[in-house]
Amino acid sequence: MKHRASLPYLLALPGLAVLVAILYPFLTGAWWSFTSYRLNRGDPEFNWGENFVTLFSSGEGLHAIGVTLTYAGVVVVIECLLGISLAMLLNYGRYGNFFRLLIVLPMLLPPVIAALMWKVMLTENGIANWILESLGGQRLLWLNGQDSALWSVILIDVWIFTPFVVLLAQAGLRSIPAELREASAVDGAGPIRNFVSVTLPMLTPILIVIVTFRGVDSLKMFDIIYTTTKGGPIDATTNLHVMAYLDGIRNLNFGMAMAALVVLWVLCYLISHFLLKARRKEAMS
Repeated sequence: MKHRASLPYLLALPGLAVLVAILYPFLTGAWWSFTSYRLNRGDPEFNWGENFVTLFSSGEGLHAIGVTLTYAGVVVVIECLLGISLAMLLNYGRYGNFFRLLIVLPMLLPPVIAALMWKVMLTENGIANWILESLGGQRLLWLNGQDSALWSVILIDVWIFTPFVVLLAQAGLRSIPAELREASAVDGAGPIRNFVSVTLPMLTPILIVIVTFRGVDSLKMFDIIYTTTKGGPIDATTNLHVMAYLDGIRNLNFGMAMAALVVLWVLCYLISHFLLKARRKEAMS
């Protein structure tokens, strides 16, 4: 009987161990964000949130926040529009299985490898500029231009992760009963009206999941950006995650780096909280 009474506590031990393994580093980093901790200056000293004041008052910090939000917003919008469009073409068009295989190929590459591949293609003498010149255009700086670097990184992100949106959107489209579309067509609804009245409302739960995953993932994007631009040129692609890496690893300023990561965590928490809340409300309605 004693063994049976202690069994629930024994079964809970792995979960508690995982909880401690998650919370201890998180709380340690949150504490560092309120200190002037530098790896080469000994013990951290509490500075009453001075790192956050610096982050929100300096040009570098505000620029990193702006890049983070711009990158995430543009990426999510483009990938959702493009992914849903491709999913509908594959779902209702011919040769869907063949093209579905081609579209999924970018997901088979690790993001770092895909980013390196695109970095080679977007160099000054790369294939992208060669195609532009063949079509009568002019060479672009792509990843080396102040105005084009961020959009080039966004292009790489869209190429890599749009297949993820396509797969989820296709799953949502296949879950829609064909009778609903047929009934809508019988009532005289055209393709656009059918999409707005039937397809889009039925896809709303899947869309919330897509925006949540891709929104959080793009807010904390690091590997693609650092692999291709290292945050440059002139901080054009430096988001909060890259800024935290540069402050913590290069400058050994762990306090400032953790402040940037805490702000990034808050942004990720807010978007996931409100989207999941909307998902629960939609499920209850």
